[in-house]
Amino acid sequence: MRSTLEAAPTGPRAAIRLRPVPRFEPPYDDETTSQPWATTSRQLALNWPADEGREPPEPPATASPVVAGASGDAKLAVRRFVRLCVEVLNGFRPAAHLRRMALPAGAAEVVTQGLAGARRAASLRGGMSRAGARHQRRPTPVGVIGVKICEPRSGAVEVAVTLVTGDRTWAMAFRLELHQQTWAATALLII
Repeated sequence: MRSTLEAAPTGPRAAIRLRPVPRFEPPYDDETTSQPWATTSRQLALNWPADEGREPPEPPATASPVVAGASGDAKLAVRRFVRLCVEVLNGFRPAAHLRRMALPAGAAEVVTQGLAGARRAASLRGGMSRAGARHQRRPTPVGVIGVKICEPRSGAVEVAVTLVTGDRTWAMAFRLELHQQTWAATALLII
């Protein structure tokens, strides 16, 4: 038996490409033949005498399924709202942009809280630079440290977000509710 050994080329290596794995494999149907005893519409249902005296069994009690965490739609809405709030706090967007993601009844309060948070972030960034400094450093943006989501009922999400800028830590809490297939903020509090 003969074997050969090839030397690896000395030039640049080919790039390794990692491709994402699909979340699930397609179903595999290994039963291509039909079931011979499957129930059909032509099957005759008979009432046997033994069944007449018995009471029909009660259907099992349907308990609401326990869901671990918030739904996917709620998480996506929370991510969008947190990103929008951080952009407002960093000064990339005006606070009025929060109005379109809030219910009309509570939009004024949500925008007011966003504006107060943006002013506070601007004052912290302005206070960090020294007066008379020749090269001003780029201000530290507001960043998200952590997000805690609670869905007390379907269609309502309460969120607590931990924010940081420089050496200061903040907290932001808000509530999103599902109205007419759209998630809207009903309350916002920046501490």
